[in-house]
Amino acid sequence: MSDESQKEYEIAFLLSSLEAERDFEGALRQNHAEFTYQKSAVEQRLAYPIKKHTSAYFGFYNFKTDPANIKAMKDTLALNANVLRYMIITPPVKIVSVSTQARPEKKPAAAAVSNQALEEKLEEILK
Repeated sequence: MSDESQKEYEIAFLLSSLEAERDFEGALRQNHAEFTYQKSAVEQRLAYPIKKHTSAYFGFYNFKTDPANIKAMKDTLALNANVLRYMIITPPVKIVSVSTQARPEKKPAAAAVSNQALEEKLEEILK
């Protein structure tokens, strides 16, 4: 599998038990996922029951794989009873731009005018 055909993905998941994480990781590896970052599952209370569970183990992984493997990965995870929910996304591309333009120079502030000069100017305008 060449690196040119691989894309970055992120998968977030809810599992019914902590032991299911090993099976979950194995299912991803079976479908040729190469992990770049792993956040192990931690127990979370759910806002509403999912498949009759009020708590679940939440985690996420970043991985690289060929886009053709994603369908098989989804099919494998759909058949796993310990996977309550999962979501696979492509992380947003981080654009780093280096500005080649120099900042426009600020114009110098106008010279301060004394109060007496302002009063004389007002008198002149009011006449």
